[in-house]
Amino acid sequence: MELRLAKPQETIEIRNLWNYCFDDSPDFVEWFFNVRYEPLNTLVVAKDQRICSALQILPYDIALRDKKMATSYIVGVSTQPEDRGKGYVSELLIRSLETMRNRGQWISILLPFNYGFYRKYGWETCYCYNEYTGDRNSFSKLLGNVDLSGKILPIKLPRDLSHLTSCYTSYVKSLNGYVIRDQKDWERILWDIKIDGGNGYIYVRNDETIGSILLVKDKGELSIRALYSTDILSYKELLFFAVNYDPTINRIVWSDRRGEPPIPHMTESGIDKEEKPYVMGRIVDVQKAFDNITLAREIDLVIEVLDPLLEWNNNRFSFAYKNDGLSVLTTSNPPDFEIPISTLTQLLWGYYTPWQAMQHGLIKTFNREKIEDLDILFPKTTPYIYEDY
Repeated sequence: MELRLAKPQETIEIRNLWNYCFDDSPDFVEWFFNVRYEPLNTLVVAKDQRICSALQILPYDIALRDKKMATSYIVGVSTQPEDRGKGYVSELLIRSLETMRNRGQWISILLPFNYGFYRKYGWETCYCYNEYTGDRNSFSKLLGNVDLSGKILPIKLPRDLSHLTSCYTSYVKSLNGYVIRDQKDWERILWDIKIDGGNGYIYVRNDETIGSILLVKDKGELSIRALYSTDILSYKELLFFAVNYDPTINRIVWSDRRGEPPIPHMTESGIDKEEKPYVMGRIVDVQKAFDNITLAREIDLVIEVLDPLLEWNNNRFSFAYKNDGLSVLTTSNPPDFEIPISTLTQLLWGYYTPWQAMQHGLIKTFNREKIEDLDILFPKTTPYIYEDY
């Protein structure tokens, strides 16, 4: 058995394995392997000159606790039917974490087919989203007398890149873990939307772009994949545009960030709200992941991290304020808290606050007086991501 990076001549075989394992449209697969696929970002298990199992690690930059951090998105985890149950995926996942660390990527993300499967390897749910569902009348009731005061235009790149970036930046400015997008990211997002039969639009008022929206019509419903705006009025006006996008469609499904609804009284208007789990995260290297995080106040903490998979994380770390940054060192001092790598990951992303994690029994506490320092290290925030590969 070989565990290694893929070779260029193996692309067709890996693509055939993808087609066997996933129910993606031919257009999507064609686009993915022509645009996103790279042998250098693909790990395989090969035996007897054939590919038994494979996965891709797609590089991204995300903003985590106000710092740009390189990561890889694990996608395309696939195994031939005759090779399942042999532990190949486990080997690939461990090697992928080692590869990320060697590439200076201290965190990892993935969208799981099964959350329980990846929890065994230290990944944990770090992103959720709210799904708002209702008929056109319910959304119209919510919006009241809102009407369009500007122009809706289909997105065109590179013309609209700066406008998209401005709207997106305004939306995510108080959020955590979001992808830092460039033109290629927007091209990928728009192409994916169009493959699904949808489109993206910008909203222009008085020659200023103040919002954008991504829409898809699918199986008799309208899906609002994303809605970004610089102010609440244009937010409502873009939603008005979506509600009236196709009068033949009555059911509307809107995906938005976790937390309070963007418009008050949504559920009172007959719109259902459901929080759904989304992307999982994992810290690849604890010390490196925390090295550049800034702090508002001084702290003095010792955390024992439990990571049975990655030995370099399975240690006691001292977290201290130093030169407006965070100093993270290994130590033999007694711990204030004992935290599994999965929970530490959720704290870093902001999925839980320290108090919530304690209430759920996810943290072992030896010094309760230090909980305030833990709150300073992990202030409350809301994680957000749109990307799913």
